Amino acid sequence: MCCLRQHGRKGTSMQQGIAVFVMLLIFALASACVWTAFCHDRMRFVRVAFLYFHGIYFVLSAVKSCLGSADNTLFESFWDIEARTYIHYGLPIAVICLLTLALLLKVKWFSDKRLIDTFCAVMFPGNILLFLINGRISNRAYCVLFVVCACLTIAAKITDRGEFAYHQKQEFGKAVRTAVPCVGAWVVMHCIFLPNELYISNPGEFTGSYAPFLAITVCGALVAAVVLLLGELWLLPKSWMHYMNLFFIEITLMGYIQNVLLNGKMEILDGDEQVWTMTQQIANIVLWLIVIAALTVLSTKKKSLVNIGRAVCVYIILIQTVTLGYLIVTTDLSGNSRSDELTIRSSLEVAEGQNVLVFVLDRFDSSWMETVYEEDADFCAPLHDFTFYRNATSQFANTGPGIPYLLTATAWKEAYGTGYAACAYQDSSLLQDIRQQGFDLGVYTGAYLVSSELYDSISNYDTEVEKHYDIGGTMYTMWKCAMYKTSPFVLKNRYSYYSDDIAAIVKAPQVWDTENDSLFWERLRAEGLTVSDDYTKAYRFYHMHGAHEPYTFSDNMKYDKTGRESGLYSQIRGSMKIVYEYMEQLRALGKYDDATIIITADHGQQTDFIEETGKPQKVSSPVIMIKEPHQTGSQLAVSDVPVSQAEMLASMVRSMGMDHRKYGDALDEVADDNKGERVFINLYPEFVKYTIVGDVWDIGNWRGEKLSE
Repeated sequence: MCCLRQHGRKGTSMQQGIAVFVMLLIFALASACVWTAFCHDRMRFVRVAFLYFHGIYFVLSAVKSCLGSADNTLFESFWDIEARTYIHYGLPIAVICLLTLALLLKVKWFSDKRLIDTFCAVMFPGNILLFLINGRISNRAYCVLFVVCACLTIAAKITDRGEFAYHQKQEFGKAVRTAVPCVGAWVVMHCIFLPNELYISNPGEFTGSYAPFLAITVCGALVAAVVLLLGELWLLPKSWMHYMNLFFIEITLMGYIQNVLLNGKMEILDGDEQVWTMTQQIANIVLWLIVIAALTVLSTKKKSLVNIGRAVCVYIILIQTVTLGYLIVTTDLSGNSRSDELTIRSSLEVAEGQNVLVFVLDRFDSSWMETVYEEDADFCAPLHDFTFYRNATSQFANTGPGIPYLLTATAWKEAYGTGYAACAYQDSSLLQDIRQQGFDLGVYTGAYLVSSELYDSISNYDTEVEKHYDIGGTMYTMWKCAMYKTSPFVLKNRYSYYSDDIAAIVKAPQVWDTENDSLFWERLRAEGLTVSDDYTKAYRFYHMHGAHEPYTFSDNMKYDKTGRESGLYSQIRGSMKIVYEYMEQLRALGKYDDATIIITADHGQQTDFIEETGKPQKVSSPVIMIKEPHQTGSQLAVSDVPVSQAEMLASMVRSMGMDHRKYGDALDEVADDNKGERVFINLYPEFVKYTIVGDVWDIGNWRGEKLSE
């Protein structure tokens, strides 16, 4: 769930990455052309260009590391690139290229062609290995890799074991035929089969059409295969290419076994990292190392083992191709070609008359709000007209049913089981009643969280929304998802992904984004709130990323997809500042005093069920803060009355002039000593029903029971 735009960016990540890459490539090719012209050695053109590309990359990575971007990739650290930046970096790079050319051409020790060959032979597999281990290459990691490879190159130069033997042009065909099954099996598995299997198995998580998705993954696989094959042919000696092919056979075989047999039960990726015990991690990685070491040793004694490995790779390619073809033919994916969505239309419009505004900051636990209030009361000063109900419960522990509950006020029943959302909308008339009361409905959340039967009643619903895939983002994200399945446990969390990553591969600027609050902030600051003449009453439901992982939003409202400039509390503060800005603009329009404003969450922090005790691992409580029309105060009022989201919704309905008794008591009607049962449902990964009697913060007041689906 996240868009890759940042506040104040000069362009997209993809465009900036391509621009920096092209700059490096131009310098590398130009330097290689000069070297080739002087040395009359066309066969080494590619290797010299490779050397210069990595040399320039090292210089830039070292500079960016010193400037504080050591943990970013080189392309991430150029996020604010503009035209003059090319001059600032281009001129020094040109000087460095000229100096190194002089060294290569004039200084005998540096002019040894074995030096160039050895560096390429070491650096090419080094890049691949580092990328597979980390899933990315940060500036710091690249600098370490470059230095290590340079030292190995110098050591090889000093020992001087003779020239390398490379494939000649007439041998390219045979070399390619030998390498294709080895490289192809790994590429097909990670770039085609597993990404498409993920799409077909979870079509609801993908908002783009399947046909272009399939085309992008296939084209991406072809590009990856060509790059790897050409790299082997042009950069590696014959003997090194043999071991590179063997390496691909080994990681393909172990990745296949890991995915099919060793992963066990995989948890839902909700932004948290999955945890494996140390014993599991050690046993798993030891198995990988034993198999890889055994195959490497045996292959040196029995050359036929490599041929068997290639045959296994061909089998994997065939079985996965046939399986994918069957899935495509037998699965109806027509629903994913839809172009209707809940858009940003009217999100910055309020009514001349009555306004009811609900801000849902995802996963915002009230304990975190208390921490913010205790540590910095001044930060909460804009909430002086609000009441904070800190002894509150949510109906659900997850967003999937949590948002439908807030839009329907339908209490969970055992008859619903885990299929709550569809039943809730079917049994509720809340939004229809609000519409009949004369309110313009603006529901800003994911369309998949709202019943399609209500779309026509929602003012920001649009049937024709333009969407397109971010090609580079799609290739990388899908490869990352595949690697999560095939990596050993010790590396898996380096490839962990979240539904925001899946959503981000489709670009639709007009669609409301629940995963990147900076987009709302940018529009609010740039365009500002306005009062509409088209309606006299407005209901606005803003579902924001709030306090949910991954943490990508800083307290100064800057989006950082790496998460290194943000954390739980900085993201909370940043999201709250958006609400503060919204309220300040309401005041400027004269629409604040008579507005009903609710700041809440669909659920609090996640908690696991401890079956032995029947208790949760920790308590969970959503933020509920409300300002009713003309409510004033000198500071944030705090209430310990035991309430739930049901009373919050009843208060909201009452403020609209509707009969709230249908939904129960309002917040201010709940007795201080209320001993009624409150229900909290966790639908997945385990189906558990909790009942809470008394203070929500006393875990002894929680009773849980596991239910059958």
